[in-house]
Amino acid sequence: MTLKVAFMQLGSCWGCHMSLLNSHLTFPMVLPELEVVYWPAVVDFKTSDLEARENGSVDVGFIEGHIRSHHDAEMAKLMREKCKIIVAYGTCAVYGSIAGMANLFTLEELVSRKFEDGGFNEEGTKMPTDAPEIVKHIPLLSDVIKVDINLVGCPPVPGNIIGLISAVIGKPDTKVDKTKSVCEVCSLKKCLLEEKKICFGPITAVGEDLSMLAKGYPILGDYGLTDKIDAKRAEKLLEKLTAQPLSQKEVNETVEALLLLLSGAVPLSYLDLGLDPIRQTKLRPDSYESKQIKHPSNPEKMMDILKYPMEGYPEIVSNIIGAALAELKDNANYQPRAKTVCSSCPNNVEDKRVPKYKRDYEGFSDPNKCLLVQGYVCMGPITKAGCGTLCPRANSPCLGCYGPSDDVTDFGARAAGLFPAICDDTPENVEKFFKDPSGLFYRFTTVAGRLNHKLHEPEVGGDKK
Repeated sequence: MTLKVAFMQLGSCWGCHMSLLNSHLTFPMVLPELEVVYWPAVVDFKTSDLEARENGSVDVGFIEGHIRSHHDAEMAKLMREKCKIIVAYGTCAVYGSIAGMANLFTLEELVSRKFEDGGFNEEGTKMPTDAPEIVKHIPLLSDVIKVDINLVGCPPVPGNIIGLISAVIGKPDTKVDKTKSVCEVCSLKKCLLEEKKICFGPITAVGEDLSMLAKGYPILGDYGLTDKIDAKRAEKLLEKLTAQPLSQKEVNETVEALLLLLSGAVPLSYLDLGLDPIRQTKLRPDSYESKQIKHPSNPEKMMDILKYPMEGYPEIVSNIIGAALAELKDNANYQPRAKTVCSSCPNNVEDKRVPKYKRDYEGFSDPNKCLLVQGYVCMGPITKAGCGTLCPRANSPCLGCYGPSDDVTDFGARAAGLFPAICDDTPENVEKFFKDPSGLFYRFTTVAGRLNHKLHEPEVGGDKK
């Protein structure tokens, strides 16, 4: 069964779609699994073609660009109505990107500079009267509609895009029997759960290859959730997850099982998924509600787990998932790394001290040494990994187009605090060097920052449903 997908371009350069086309021979590998129902950048679709479709009839919608006009906002809302999953496609859609720096000026200043300033236009030039009505300040796409997946990058590299599409397509389930649990066909003489080991067999569907189970390896959700839960052994699994803190090995097994069992949870670290409940246990723990259940080892006692509804499945499945997430939330052995561009850079060093900052064009940088330590402003220490460290590998400083790493809340604020702090030059020289801190530190994330525009006048909010 193919997935219906739609692509929308808002205010942008369309570079994200060019990056997809630049995947060359890998794109045809996934294309047969997709039915493209709307893609004006490539095919002559009309807005009416998308409007004519039933709400929720499109599986995945990719939205590229920022909201510069009220028309852009309406197009984003139209995509949200028609698509089950919305991907904010590229840094413009996720953080506002370079275009978002327009928020540092009033609309009047922007119109005057673009259309009326005598230094840039012929005298008497005015803004076109047939242009769409411009919003005073660019909002985040996620403030206008609900976004399910953030795919960052200016543009995202082709491998990231194909990786996301492949993850959404998922494994074919033609050889999976969801009418049985693995426990029904298990050949082990003694149940792993009876030995107090992790095994998600009671809630896992039966797949064609169970050879590893025969060797004593646990089932970790390999073929997704079964429709026929082994309730007795499922209680044993819940008991194991709540008996005591899990070891490092058991934490790793639990994370792997949840990745396989939960729709939308894919191990692609360059993505920020609202659908990914696993990393959120550490990164945004307050986003979860808790609930109480009877302790599986002591029915007289109540215990807290995280609330994670599993529609269409028995409550025991919801409790197992909720208990696993609660364990990860509190277990010191589970620490999702906030991977940065530095973490994949061959020239990464632990002690980043800068004697003096210099411009990119000053001198010749050593390709075998950390650019930041050499004095070039490289955003690698606070930028989300995923690009393959393309710029530093080409001996050019990271600009930060992948946005903040998972442990950074405000990219510009962290940069403004970090880069002066690690420099041994005088404060006066450092201040003189950073002549345009907003343009440098908030280059890609102005709209997502705390100081996100000159005046606070929201215009195009949405219900995000």
